[in-house]
Amino acid sequence: MGYLTGSASRISDAPPAMLVRRAGIVPTLVVIGLGFLIPEPTVFAWRRAFIPALIAWGLTASVIALLAGYGSLGTLSATGLALVVWQDAKPLIDKPLIDRPWIDQKEVLGRAGPDFVDIGRHFIVGYDDGDNIRELVRTGGVGGIFVTTRNVVGRKASDIAVQIARLQEIRREAGLPPLVVTADQEGGPVSRLSPPLPYPPPLSRIAALPPEQRREAARQVGVDQGAALRKIGVTMDLAPVSDLMPARPWIVDWNTQIVTRSISRDPDVVATVAAGFSEGLLAAGITPTAKHFPGLGRVAVDTHLFSAALNVAEADLEATDWIPFRAVLSIPGAAVMLSHVALAEVDAGIPASQSKRIVTGLLREQWGFDGIAITDDLTMGPVQRVGMCKAVERALNAGIDLLLVSWDADKMYPALRCALDASDARRLDDEMLKRSAQRLDRFERIDTQPPSIEGRRAASR
Repeated sequence: MGYLTGSASRISDAPPAMLVRRAGIVPTLVVIGLGFLIPEPTVFAWRRAFIPALIAWGLTASVIALLAGYGSLGTLSATGLALVVWQDAKPLIDKPLIDRPWIDQKEVLGRAGPDFVDIGRHFIVGYDDGDNIRELVRTGGVGGIFVTTRNVVGRKASDIAVQIARLQEIRREAGLPPLVVTADQEGGPVSRLSPPLPYPPPLSRIAALPPEQRREAARQVGVDQGAALRKIGVTMDLAPVSDLMPARPWIVDWNTQIVTRSISRDPDVVATVAAGFSEGLLAAGITPTAKHFPGLGRVAVDTHLFSAALNVAEADLEATDWIPFRAVLSIPGAAVMLSHVALAEVDAGIPASQSKRIVTGLLREQWGFDGIAITDDLTMGPVQRVGMCKAVERALNAGIDLLLVSWDADKMYPALRCALDASDARRLDDEMLKRSAQRLDRFERIDTQPPSIEGRRAASR
């Protein structure tokens, strides 16, 4: 009892500066860690409020520690604060400090004409509501839209169908090709349009069926899912996930969740199910998209947040991870999504979504694939670290056809301005743009003209 009393007395008698030091070290290290955990506050909406709190804590800890006479702790806090601020200001370094999204918006909306349409057709953008993108739809500043949870929550399928049909009507009145309307409707946990659409089963469930039943069962799921998507006006499904199921849990994975989204660890099973599902989507008038090439099954971190490399021999990937991609991309009309993972043996340090050696050299020239290639979301952390302008320019010069800007709708205007500025400065490869335009022309001809608003409304009843 006396020992405990003495201990308590020693703690209470400790100088305030000592208590500050003891209480401040761990929170300060947490501040620094959290400051580097997520890239750029404009990518993740929750961090727009969180980052000021981190900065306030770092500033307070620095001042208190310095006043208390602990220069090392104060320096540590100040360093953490500076690094956090630097990371969040870093995307502005390549552009003037006044370049903010609203200025990019004004610049983009002030453009018009054939050259503007030629660049805009390469972009698929997410949006908060139809009013946000109506002008870009009318002027040809985008080639398509991405419909997701925020666009459908609490709404009927018929309401969504009418909104999409109105946007398509704007395109017709402007004499422009129909919008490519994309969605993430994979089945299972990533079914962004359910509700109001019925929840489709995960494709991994089909993997448990007898081998002779898998392809037809997957095809039927694709037909049913495609019919539901087509009814509301979606024309392209960003599915199937063709990555192999990881053999072990990822080290850090809050968003990608490939373990729950993939079909199987067996590449032949994945190939059968993914190909059957893709055939079903095509039968229903929906373009399937094999993702996320070159494969995320062996990547151990969350690629929404962190840069990653696939350090595997090309021959090994051909014998395993790439079997499902080969199966889907051999089907006429299928598309492919390129991830932001670097394929070390082919183009070290360059994300696949921006690599000419992968998009044009590997997929198009070696594999003979001449379909649509789309990037994963350009608002992800690895792209923001590279810089939006550099990523957009590289992707177009690599032979990418569609650039996806989906999660953060505010990024659509900076991305478009990056492409327009690169075009004006003649930094875009004319030959790559010409080939891509030919692929997009074919794609637009295959996609049937959407019905009228009244037809869409009647079909959704």
